[in-house]
Amino acid sequence: MRREMKTLGMAVVTLALACATRTGAASAAAASAGGTESAADADSGAQQGSGGDATPGERTTAETETAVPASAEQAPFATIVVTATRTETRLDETTQAVTVIDRSEIEHRDAQTVQEMLRDVPNVDVVQSGSRGTNTELFLRGAEADQTLVMIDGVEVNSVTLGEFDFSSLTTDNVERIDVLRGGGGTLYGSQAIGGVINIITKAGAGTPHASILGEGGNGATGHGAVSSAGQVGRLRYSIAGSYLDTQGFHAHNDDYRNGTTSLRLDYDVAEKATARLFFRYTNADVGLINSNNFLSAPDPNARQSDELYLIKGEWEQELVRDLELRAAGSYSHQNEHFVDPPDAAETTDTRSRITSGIVTGEIQLNHYWRQLAITTAGLEIEERLANVHSVTVDPAFSFDDRFDESRRNVAGYFQEQLRLLDGALIGVGGVRVDGNEQFGTAVSPAGSVSYALPGTGARIRGGYAEGFRAPTFNELFFPGFGNPNLDAETSREYDFGVLQTLWHERVNLDLSFFDRVTHNLIEGQPQPDGTFLAENVGTVHVRGVEFAPRVLVWRDPDVTIAASYARLFRVDTPPLLRRPKHRGSVVVNVAGRDLGRPRTRYDVNLAVHVVGDRQDVNPAHGFAFDENPAYTKVDLATSYTFEDLLPHSAELTVFAKIENLLDEHYDEALGFRAPPINFLAGVRAAF
Repeated sequence: MRREMKTLGMAVVTLALACATRTGAASAAAASAGGTESAADADSGAQQGSGGDATPGERTTAETETAVPASAEQAPFATIVVTATRTETRLDETTQAVTVIDRSEIEHRDAQTVQEMLRDVPNVDVVQSGSRGTNTELFLRGAEADQTLVMIDGVEVNSVTLGEFDFSSLTTDNVERIDVLRGGGGTLYGSQAIGGVINIITKAGAGTPHASILGEGGNGATGHGAVSSAGQVGRLRYSIAGSYLDTQGFHAHNDDYRNGTTSLRLDYDVAEKATARLFFRYTNADVGLINSNNFLSAPDPNARQSDELYLIKGEWEQELVRDLELRAAGSYSHQNEHFVDPPDAAETTDTRSRITSGIVTGEIQLNHYWRQLAITTAGLEIEERLANVHSVTVDPAFSFDDRFDESRRNVAGYFQEQLRLLDGALIGVGGVRVDGNEQFGTAVSPAGSVSYALPGTGARIRGGYAEGFRAPTFNELFFPGFGNPNLDAETSREYDFGVLQTLWHERVNLDLSFFDRVTHNLIEGQPQPDGTFLAENVGTVHVRGVEFAPRVLVWRDPDVTIAASYARLFRVDTPPLLRRPKHRGSVVVNVAGRDLGRPRTRYDVNLAVHVVGDRQDVNPAHGFAFDENPAYTKVDLATSYTFEDLLPHSAELTVFAKIENLLDEHYDEALGFRAPPINFLAGVRAAF
């Protein structure tokens, strides 16, 4: 009966969307559904990407300022992306597999967190261990969670102790776009880019200063408020945002979560061709861990975790002489993590830990442009990682007091050459990076890729080869009873082939990719005769996959867009890929237009369906033995309605609502950690 009710619910949702589409088509009154801020940023970005009088910073920023054309929703392959090459490149001319999520897509989904948007990316598996705020790991192209490099404005935020990044508290506040490089990026970015690179980019201020204020609430005693402002005053462009989220969660006790986030970006044009930038982001989160005792099949009434992340980056860009540009930057990212779990009725152990870590980075990069044929990029990077760990476990039968305080320096140089031949039909990119690490030695990471536009077909084929590595984490090297100072770095080699196809005047865009990756010296904890585990290099992992991402603009006035993704992943050797399904896919339908009865209004309806196949996991209720986590389907619905004439001084008022897990699917993303049931949020936003 439950399955039939879900099927009926899907049919009702589909019918409602069809009716909305038909009603909008009859109106013949159309407009973009994007907000005032996103429209201003798009206009600014289009100017930056056009060349001409743009400053070097606007033209070549590697991990920060990139622009989405005003027509990005109609022609997504025309989007400018920089993460793949550290210089501006049209998405349809990249020689690697890249996905770009722009601000309009974030607003369509009313997404509060970055992880919500990453679930649509082909071959990205997002796994959250329970309710809001609980640990969230990401697997890209079947790689381990600690083999994907995560950056915010080009600043690395991966944990130096665990290697991976916890996406649970990374919000979309002030985020303009998310670049996902699917596949090895070690040549430009070094360690941990075996699976790929995710770069979250802060909004750049532009135009007349404007601001917005938002308030929303929902079940689980959830409340969320946010304020933001952006614009340009003289030579200064700025964007600033802050938000606070508070929820009691979906369990009776110890499921609450709080998150406060602040983000700032400043761009100052010191001279006609010299720009200074400042980036800052701060997040403070606290969450109750009711599932901390799930291995005992009992709720945990008092386990809690708090996390603090802040980063700051200064950057200078200047055209030194004609066609030669300089970028110099320094950054610091810092994380504080605290975990407490006092004894309770089911658990006699008292556990407390504190982890303080940071990454200090200085870098300099030169870009030389030779006519329209070549771009030469060379850079030098110095990085210092620091970690101070203290963990205490006290039990009536035993006790442990584990601690270490370590640092590690890495010096790297990289070189890349881009060639454009046959009027841009043939594009080749090749490069190499050399890392010198004071603990594991030298790593060399070469890469090469090429793409070719087939004449008269609207298709561009691409292929490439990349090598990468992952340095051992501090826990793998130093944690008492587990760390092994004799570890070698993990290394990888990957082949990638794909095709981009545009049809129907660029209203149909298809992205198809194949990859094959082998990783050597994989680091895992191995059981020892005394019952402990020791980090060791255990062998090789061989993974292959297929990715398909079509996008179709079905109708104009109103705009009806359907975007989908499908990924097939399998391991060539025998062991399973834990928490990574063989099959996964998504379909996102967005309908945007103007109300027939009120021309000065906009509406937007977004339906997202995610299907995740069976996958292997460890079952905490069965001694952490391997077990199958069954497939599930999750449906989310978001809608908004904007009034352009209700408030004075041309301010806009938007009412919106979102329902997550619309069909109330019961499922675990991580086995033993129940995902949230059906839940909703509704609120208002004023932009002026």
